[in-house]
Amino acid sequence: MQKAVAVFSRVVVVVVLLIWGAASKDGGGQPASLLRPDPRQWATSQTWERQGFLNWLIGNSSGDGGGGRRSRNHKEPEWEAYDGWYNNLARPSSGAVDTLLLRLLPAAYSDGVYQLVNRSTNPLTLSDQLMSGDNGNHSTGGRTAFQVFFGQQVVEEILDAQGAGCPPEYHNIPIEEGHEYRHHPPYLREMPFLRTRYDATTGLSPNNPRQQLNEVTPYLDGGLIYGTSKAWADILRTFPDGTLAPRGQLAWNKELGPGFPARNTEWLPMANPPPPTNHSQYVAQEHTAPVDRFFKLGNHRGNENPFLLTFGILWFRWHNHIARYLANHYRAWSDEKVFNEARKWVIATYQAVVFYDWLPKYIRTNLPQYKGYKATTDPQISQGFQSAAMRFGHTLVPSGVHLRTRSKEGCVSRSHRLTQGKGHRVDGVRTCNSFWRSPELFAHDGDNFERFLLGMSSQSSEREDNIVVEDLRGRVFGPLEFSRRDLMALNIQRGRDHGLPDYNTARQSFGLSRLQSLDPREFRRKTGSEVDISVLKKLKKLYQNDPSKVDIWVGGLLETRSSAPGDLFSSIILDQFERIREGDRFWFENNNNLFTPEEQERLRQTRIIDVLLTVTTLLPEDDIQLDPFTAVHDNNSVSEECLQELTLEARCTLPQGNTTRCRYLPQINSFNAENCTPLHTYDYFSGSEVSYILTFTSVLGACLVMFVWILVKNRSLADDITRDSLRNIVLPDNVHKAKEKVTRMKSRYVVLELDKATSHLQVKNIHLNLLRTIDLRNVKAVMVRHLKDCQELIVSVANHYDLSLVFEGALQGRKFFDDLKEFCENLNLTFKHKQEDRLTIKFGVTTVYDRQKKLADLCRFVIHNTVDDKKAPMKMQQNKSFFVEITLDELANELGMLPNNIFVQQLFRRMDTNKDGFITVREFWDVMEVLAKGKPEEKARLVFDIYDINQSNCLYLEDLVRLVCSSCGYDSTDGNAESVAKMMMMSAGVLEGEGITFENFKNIVLRPGSLFSRVYLHFGGRVKPISRTFSFDSKAPIRERLESEAGNGEEEGGDSAFSQWYNGWINSIRNRIQYVFWLVLYTIVMLLIFAERAYFFSVEREHRGLRRIAGYGVTVTRGAASAMMFTYSTLIVTMCRNLLAVLRSTFFQRIIPFDHMVKFHRYMASWALVWTVVHIVGHAVNFYHISTQTASDLTCLFRDFFRSSHVLPKFHYWCFETITGFTGVLLTLQTALIYIFAYFGRANFFRHFWLTHNTYPIFYVLFVLHGSGMLVQRPFFHYFFLGPCILFVLDKLVSISRNKIKIDIISVMHLPSDVIRLEIRRPPNFSFQSGQWVKIASTVISEQEYHPFTLSSAPHVRNLTLHIRTVGPWTRKLAEVYEEKIGNEKSLS
Repeated sequence: MQKAVAVFSRVVVVVVLLIWGAASKDGGGQPASLLRPDPRQWATSQTWERQGFLNWLIGNSSGDGGGGRRSRNHKEPEWEAYDGWYNNLARPSSGAVDTLLLRLLPAAYSDGVYQLVNRSTNPLTLSDQLMSGDNGNHSTGGRTAFQVFFGQQVVEEILDAQGAGCPPEYHNIPIEEGHEYRHHPPYLREMPFLRTRYDATTGLSPNNPRQQLNEVTPYLDGGLIYGTSKAWADILRTFPDGTLAPRGQLAWNKELGPGFPARNTEWLPMANPPPPTNHSQYVAQEHTAPVDRFFKLGNHRGNENPFLLTFGILWFRWHNHIARYLANHYRAWSDEKVFNEARKWVIATYQAVVFYDWLPKYIRTNLPQYKGYKATTDPQISQGFQSAAMRFGHTLVPSGVHLRTRSKEGCVSRSHRLTQGKGHRVDGVRTCNSFWRSPELFAHDGDNFERFLLGMSSQSSEREDNIVVEDLRGRVFGPLEFSRRDLMALNIQRGRDHGLPDYNTARQSFGLSRLQSLDPREFRRKTGSEVDISVLKKLKKLYQNDPSKVDIWVGGLLETRSSAPGDLFSSIILDQFERIREGDRFWFENNNNLFTPEEQERLRQTRIIDVLLTVTTLLPEDDIQLDPFTAVHDNNSVSEECLQELTLEARCTLPQGNTTRCRYLPQINSFNAENCTPLHTYDYFSGSEVSYILTFTSVLGACLVMFVWILVKNRSLADDITRDSLRNIVLPDNVHKAKEKVTRMKSRYVVLELDKATSHLQVKNIHLNLLRTIDLRNVKAVMVRHLKDCQELIVSVANHYDLSLVFEGALQGRKFFDDLKEFCENLNLTFKHKQEDRLTIKFGVTTVYDRQKKLADLCRFVIHNTVDDKKAPMKMQQNKSFFVEITLDELANELGMLPNNIFVQQLFRRMDTNKDGFITVREFWDVMEVLAKGKPEEKARLVFDIYDINQSNCLYLEDLVRLVCSSCGYDSTDGNAESVAKMMMMSAGVLEGEGITFENFKNIVLRPGSLFSRVYLHFGGRVKPISRTFSFDSKAPIRERLESEAGNGEEEGGDSAFSQWYNGWINSIRNRIQYVFWLVLYTIVMLLIFAERAYFFSVEREHRGLRRIAGYGVTVTRGAASAMMFTYSTLIVTMCRNLLAVLRSTFFQRIIPFDHMVKFHRYMASWALVWTVVHIVGHAVNFYHISTQTASDLTCLFRDFFRSSHVLPKFHYWCFETITGFTGVLLTLQTALIYIFAYFGRANFFRHFWLTHNTYPIFYVLFVLHGSGMLVQRPFFHYFFLGPCILFVLDKLVSISRNKIKIDIISVMHLPSDVIRLEIRRPPNFSFQSGQWVKIASTVISEQEYHPFTLSSAPHVRNLTLHIRTVGPWTRKLAEVYEEKIGNEKSLS
C-alpha cells in the first residue's frame, strides 16, 4: 500500500511539472529557460560531476546572444570584498569585520557602563531547573537534523562574537551545592566564564557603554567558504607544496581526493580547542592535537563537529564544481577571474538557499518581498540576536547523527565509535564526543561525507521545546582545565556579559505585550508558549515572580511553540535577516551589475538539493528526499528500501502549515548511544615542576661551580706558584724562605733571618734587601698560630703587625717553627703557639692596614690635643688603643717619606730617647708639643739635633744644605741650596770647613722674622692615609692653625664613634665632590628609569592583564630590565679611553671627573649586577605564575608572541623554546662567568678574566635577541644602546690605529703608599700633553695585557715617568717583577 502511494505521489509531481512547463510555453508563465529543472531528470548519473543544474543556472546566461544573456559590452562587475569594507559606500566600515555589534535594545550594565548585568539567579540553576529533561524526542514540525546543522553554519557565516577579551576578564559561574559538577570528580566550585572581546573605545561612560565586536561580516558573502581576508582565501587556494590550485579552484586534499579540502599544513589560525574525549591523552603528552589535522576552510570554527564540517565540504565542492564549469566554458579567462566568478555564483546561490529555502522553514514565517538595497540600513548583528535569539537552535540539536548508507547499500546506519566502553545500542556519531574530532571521521573513509548528509536528512531534530540535550547542557566542549561545560548557563551569562536588558524590555522593544507577572497562565496567554506548566512554575519561583529579572534567553526559549520559536525570537531573527538582505549592496537580487534579471530569477529558484545533488552521487527520491530540510513524508519521500529503515513515524506540522505523517531514523539519545565522557580538569603547572626546579638549580649550580672552581684554582695556583717560586730561591741554610701575606690581596716572597746578634727577626726580599725588622729585645712573648703541618703560620709580636707566612711545604714550615722557638728560648722570651684550621687562622690577623689605621688615629689625636689640652697625656694612657710603639718605617710612612731619608732617621733618633728602636706615644707627644707650643729656642734645638747627623753638636756645610733643601724645596743637586748654606755660615762668622754650634745656629734662625718662629708639622685632614709634610713656611701663625685644628679635635673627641664615622664620611665627600655629584646624578637617573617602567606596568599597562597574574613581580622585572638596559649601555662609555683622553684636555675636565672612570665603570657594573639579580629573581616568580595560566590566556597576555595552538606552554617551553627564555639562560650564565672572573679570578687568572670580559659583544648580541621575542613589550634597548655603541666602536677603531713600541725602563723606585715610580725612555718624536694616558704592558708579565696609566712627567722633560699604585693583581705583579733597579733589564711596550 505504501509503495503504491509513493508511486502515485511521484506521478502527481511529474504531472504538475508538465502542466507548469506547458503553461510557460503557451506564454501563461515564465519562459522555459527560467524554469528550475527537475533534479530527478538531471541528477541520475553516478558521478558528482553532474552538469545539468549548472547548464541551466549559468550556461543559459553566459553567452553573447540575447534572451537574457549578457551583451558584448557588458561591464566587469565589482567583486565583493572579503572583509566587508566598502560594501556600503556611504559608510565604508558598515558591516566590516571587527566592528561593533548593533545594540537595538538599551544596555543594562549594572553600572551603566560595562559591568555585568546584576541578576542574582545562578545560570547553572536556571539550566538545571528549566532546560533539563529526557532527550531523544522527535520534532513536531517535521524538522531534520540537516536543517538544524545548516542553521549552525548560517550563524557561523554571519556571526562570531565569542572570542575572549584581552586581557581575560573572568566572571566564573559558581557551582552550587547539589550540582553534578560539585558532587562528582573533580568536585569543582566554579565554571570558568570569560567575557567577550569589545571595542576598547567603548565602556567609558553611560553614554558610551561597552560594545562587543563581530569578528566576521554580517553579510552572506561566503566568509565561511573563503574566509574574511584575501590572505586567508589565497591560502585556501594553495596546496601544501606552495602551488596554486588550477582553474580558480580551492586546493583539495591529495590523500582523500578532489572532493575534500586540503589539510591545514600552512597552520592557518583556526580554532583548536582540545577534544574533551582525549583529555587524558593530552594530559599525559602535555600538548593537545595540532591544528594541521583540520581541513582548510573559510570558517575558522568549521571543524568543530562533523555535521558542521559536512556543510563546509559541501560548499567547498560547490565552488570547485562551478570553477571547473566556468574554466571549461571560458578558457580565455585567467585563473583569478575564474575564481572570482565562481565565488560570485557561490555567494549568490548561498544567499538564495538561506533566504528562500532554509529560513522560512526554520522560523515558519514568510519573508517580505525584497524591495532593493537600502544604504541607510545597518546589517550588523544585533546583541539580542547574538546572545539570545540565534541560540534557539540549541534546543533542536540532537544527541547524535546517524551515518546512513545509500539506498543501494540498504540505507543502514554504520557505527563509528569515538570512545571506549559500553553504550552502543544505536549506531551513529554522538554529538558530545565528536567535538573537534571531525577530520578523523572523514580521513579514513571519504564516503562518510555522503553518509552524514543522508543521516542528517533522515533524522529528526530534537523537539521544539525548552529541553536541551545533555551534549550541550553540561557536556559541551570546554578548555582543558574544564573539559565539559553547560552551554545553557553560558548563554545566560553571555547575555549578562553583553548588557542585555530584561525579557520584558525586549518584548516591549519589538512591539510585544509586557508581562505583569510570571504567572504560568498569563505567560502562556501572552506568549503562546506550549512549554509544560511545571516548568513555568519553576520560572516564577526562580525569578521571584518578577518579569523584569528574567534573562532574554530564558524567557524567549520558554516561549517556544510546537513547531517554531516564540514571538520574541521570531521577531529578532526576522529583523536580523531583513536587515542583512536590505543592507547588502552585493545582494544577488540588487541591480549591481553582478547578475541579469534572468540570472536573479534562476538564483531565486535554487534550492539546497540542487547544490547537494550536483556535488554528490546521491539520487533524488531514492537516497535522499527532495527537501532535506524537511522530514520524509508522502510528498518528500525516498526509496522503499530506505523507508523500511525509517522506523520512527510521527505526526508533524510542515512549514506550509499542513499536518502529515513524518518518518525518521530512530532518534539518538542519552540512553541508546555511547556515553559522553565526563568532566576533567587540568593543572597547567603540572609537568613544569621538574623543569622549574632543575632550571634554576642548574643555573645557580653552574654559577656556584664556577665560583668554587675559581676559589679552588686560586688556592691551587697560589700554592703551586708559592712552591715553585720558593723552590727557585737559593739561600744559605741559616735563613728561611716563605711567602708573606701582606694584605688579603697582596703578598710577596721573603727571606726570614733570625739575627741572634741584634735579637731581630729580619724580613728581606729575595735580593736580601731589608723589608721589615721585628725587634724582639723589648718584648716579653711571641705568639705563633699555625696549621697542623705548620705550612702556614702567623707570628704575632707586640707593637708590630702580624707576620703571615706560607711555606713551600710542611717540612720547611716545621723547621722555621722549631728555629723560631729555639731563638725565643735563647732570648728568654715566652713562646706561645696555637694550632688552628684553615678557616679560623684567617681571622684575627692584624694587617698592616689595621696597624696604619691605629697609628693614624694616634697622630690625629696628638695633633688635635697638643695645643692646649693639658689632660691629653692622661687620656692617651687611659685609651688602650694608644698602647702602641712606632717603628722607623711607620714614622716614615706617616710623614710620607722614605725610611732612608736622613730627616726621618734623625727625627726618629731624636724621638727615641731610650734608644730601644721604638717611639712611644709619650716620646711622640713630647716632640709634637715642642713644635706646637715650644719656645723658639726649643724649636731651634729640635731642628739642630735633627740635622746634627754625626751628633758632634755642630752643623757643617753639608748639614746646612740638607736643612735648606728640606725647608725650601730645593733639589740636592741645586747650587742655590749650597749658596744659601754658605750665606748662613758667613752670617754666623764661621769659616768654610768649620762647624756651627747651637749658639751660632740660634743666632741665625731666631732673628726677628726668622722662619723658625713659625716652624710646624702640617697634617692634612683626611681620615685615611694622611699626607704629612714638614715645612718651615706658613701663611698663618702656627698658634692660629693649631688652635683651629685643636678646636676641631675637641669637637671630634667628644663625639661618638658614629659621629666620627659620619664626619669622616662628609670629609671624604667634600674631597671628591665632583665625583660624588656625577655618581648621585647617575644613580637618580637610573632609579627614575626603573620607577618609570615600574609605574607603567603597574598602572598604565594594568589593562594588559599580566600584572594581575604575575603580581607586582612583573613591575619589578620590567623596571629592572630598563635599569639593566641603561647600566649595561652606559657601561661601555667608560671604556672609550681615547674619547676620555681628548675630553680630559678640554674644559669638560672641570665638570666631569675623567680620572674616576674606572671607579664609574665598577659602580655601573655593580648596579648592573644588582638589577640583573633582581630581574632573574623576579622572573623566577613571574614564570611560576605564567606557567599556571591557561594556554588561551597566555596567547592574549603575550599577544606579540606567536606559538602553535596545540602547545601547552610549560615552564621549559618558555625557558628553552622561546628566543627570550633561551637567551635569558645564556645571558645569566655569561653574566655569572664575567662577574665571577672579574671579582675572584682577576688576580691569578687574568687571561681568563680578560677573555671572559671580552665576550661583551656576545653579551650585547644576546641582550638584543633577548628582547626581540616581544613577550611583554616591543624592544627599545636600542634607545639606550645605540649612542654608546657608536661611540665605543669609533673609539675602538682609533685604538686599533694607534702605534705600539717597545721601550726600556731606565729606573724603578718604590715610594710610600705602595706607589711605584717608573722612568722610561721617551720614544722618538713622541709628543703629549699633561695628563695624557698611555697603555703599557710588561714583557715579563704578558705582552698582551695592557693597562692605561696617566703620564706624570711634564711634556718638556727628557724621559717619561709613571706613578703606579699597586692596587690590583697586575700592579702587584709589577711591583714584584720590577725591584729598585736602574738600567734596561726589563722593558715595556
